[in-house]
This record gives sequence, C-alpha cells and structure tokens, in this order.
Amino acid sequence: MKRLTADPFADPKDPDSLLDQPLVLHQRCDPTANDKLVIFVHGLGGSRYGEKSTWGKFPQFLFEDLPEVDVGLYQYRTAISRLHITQSVSLEDEARVFADLIRDPLAKYNTIVLIGHSMGGLLCKAVIHRLIETNDRNTLSRIGGLILMATPQLGSLRVPGFLSALSYDARALKPHGALVTEINRAFEDHIALDEHSDSLTKTTIPTWAVEGINDLWVDSLSAGIGLASSRRKVVRGSHTSIVKPPNKEADAYVWVKERLATALHRFKYDVFVAAAMAGHDGDAEYKANRDAVLALVEVLKTKCKCASVFYAGTNMPLIKDFDPKALALKIDLRAMRESKHFIMFYPKKIVSSVLFEAGWALILGKPSIYIVHDNDDLPFLLKEAGDAFRKTRVRIFEYPDTQNMLKEIGSYGDGLFRLEEDTDI
Repeated sequence: MKRLTADPFADPKDPDSLLDQPLVLHQRCDPTANDKLVIFVHGLGGSRYGEKSTWGKFPQFLFEDLPEVDVGLYQYRTAISRLHITQSVSLEDEARVFADLIRDPLAKYNTIVLIGHSMGGLLCKAVIHRLIETNDRNTLSRIGGLILMATPQLGSLRVPGFLSALSYDARALKPHGALVTEINRAFEDHIALDEHSDSLTKTTIPTWAVEGINDLWVDSLSAGIGLASSRRKVVRGSHTSIVKPPNKEADAYVWVKERLATALHRFKYDVFVAAAMAGHDGDAEYKANRDAVLALVEVLKTKCKCASVFYAGTNMPLIKDFDPKALALKIDLRAMRESKHFIMFYPKKIVSSVLFEAGWALILGKPSIYIVHDNDDLPFLLKEAGDAFRKTRVRIFEYPDTQNMLKEIGSYGDGLFRLEEDTDI
C-alpha cells in the first residue's frame, strides 16, 4: 500500500512504479486527519491512472468536494496483465488480499465505502463475502457502504461459458457461476442493504447500483439484482462512460456523491449512553451518578476517539429537569437508531427505562457495553446477554468505583468496541 500526500488531487509522476501496490491512498496531509475513506476498484482491463484510466476525474472530483474523506484506488491484475502468470490470482484470492488490507493497514478508518466498476464491483462484494466467511465482524462493521457501477452481479451473458475453464476473469464473470452464486447467497443471508435497516441477525451495509442505459455488457437484472428501484440509478451512457463524469453536474456523479453522504454520515452519534434518570434516592444520588456519566462521556471523547456521544442527562442537572416520559422515550429511541454503539451505565439495581433501552439496543443489533458495580444487579436476561447475543457483541464491565471504571474504559482507546470475535457466525 502506498500513501500519496498532496492537495489538490494529482496522479503520481510515475504510476508504473506503483503497479505492485494494490492500493494507493490520496491524503491531504501526513498523518491524515480523516477517519473516512472511499476506495475505487476498477473492472476488467481497467487501470488507476492516465488518460485511459477507468475513473477519469471521478476520484479527483470527490477529493475536491469531500474534504473529510481520503480517496483510495485499488488495482489488480486482469485481462492482458494476467500474462504475468506468476503474479496473477483468482478474484477469490484477490478478495483475501483486499480484505486483509482493510482489516490491518486501514484499521484507523472508521468508515470505508467501496465503489466498484464492473468486475471491480464483484471484487468488492467478494471482499464482504470474505469478511463474512472469516467472521470478522469488527472489519465488516467498518464497511460503511457499497456502490456498484455497471456491475454484473449475476455474471455477464457476454462472456462465453467455455472460457471459464481457461481464465480467472471468465470464471468470475460466468453467468450464474459458482462465485457469483455464493456471494449473492451470502449477501441474502448476512447483509442488510438499506441504511434504515436495524437487524440483530444481519450487518447493515447500505448498497446502491448505477447502470448505463447503453450498457452492452451488463443487463439491467444483473446490475440491480436484490436492490429496490429507489436504490438504483439509470443514466445515459455506456458501460465505461458512466464512470467518467465529464463534469460535476453529470447525473452519475451527483447521484453517487449524494449516496456517499448517506453512507459516510449514517450515524449521527458514535455512542448512545443510557443512564437511569428516575428511581434515585433524591437529587444528591442523581447528581453523583450524573457526574460519573459526564466523566465517562469525556473519556469516550478524549480517550476512545468518539467524536459524538448522546447522553440525555447532559442538560438535566436536577431530577425535576426531566422531559415528560413519553417525549423522553421518543427522543431516546430516535437517538439510539442514529447511534453506532450503545453503553448502559447501571451503578445499582434500580427500576428504570434504561433496561428497556438496553433491550432495544439488542433488537437493533447495536454493539453494547454494560457498566455495572455488580453483575448480579442486572436482570437475568441482560446478565446473560454476553453469551446469548454474541453476534451483537455485548460486553459487561464490573467496576469497584468510578475512577477505576474511567481508567479501564479509557485504556481501550479507539479499540473499545473492537472486541474479540467468537468463532460462530
């Protein structure tokens, strides 16, 4: 992997020297201040740079319009470049390389959106399939979106079937072939494609497709299979022209940029912190617990790199400041849906809606942490949630006092929610 630091966006002076680098990152400064990344992946016979590059000015336009985003270009051997037989690998093996890049060297990026053209879209889906196969939920949760541009999700009818025995590319593009069938089944079973989906059993990766009305290589069914019409954009252009916007007003570019905004900012809050409001023995106890939660929020922001934290009690120094129950519940549930993670602060056994919120977090599939003084204070179902809801990644922290709790939470840093994976999926 190679990092290029320059603003504005520019092709490298010697792109051929980067042919052995699968990924080139374009960043504005070193180290980058961004935690969001968009990766472009070319298709059959495509390339990253030069007059005949797959993407034209698409990466440059996004680099200019989205300053909070770094841009990456992934390249792999296809078509004539496969003549370097010792360096040519199948699409499945390329997906293993790509997935490991996302997992390790790109670990600092909290949100990564993949944009694939043609067979490059299949490679992007194969990467997600690989992460499902290896049960790498931490990395999977960082895939913020997938945009497929003229991608033959069911294979291409233009590729003669007999070639699949001779060519890696033809094997990947074979209509209804083993690879595309396996990938699509994995998506059906494990991936929710709509950003509004909240699922205990599936990972949500917002997905969209762009197709050219004059595309002679990819039929409409293959380009948009599994996607509602609202998640598909048909534009004028051919298989190759739709990924080379002539200007920033081009239909495909405008639509993709809008979808990127949705994917990159799907969550308003990094963490929803739930803490009991009612049930305390007076204002003094409430204030003590509120102070502990406010200190926790500060640790989450400064030590754990959580830029935005929702805590309903932030502006409620006294019990009398509470919102009406119905209004508070409505506000909290909306904020929870807009949050990526959930933390419950539960310092003692108490009757509180915070237990209800913990249940909703489980239903919505939010990775959750319960902070308690004594594990036995939790209701039985929540106490066993760590084992019962492995896919949601529930973890319980017991602490003797506030200072120890803050120290332990802070020690995890930005890896607080990157918990160890179980082996079952």
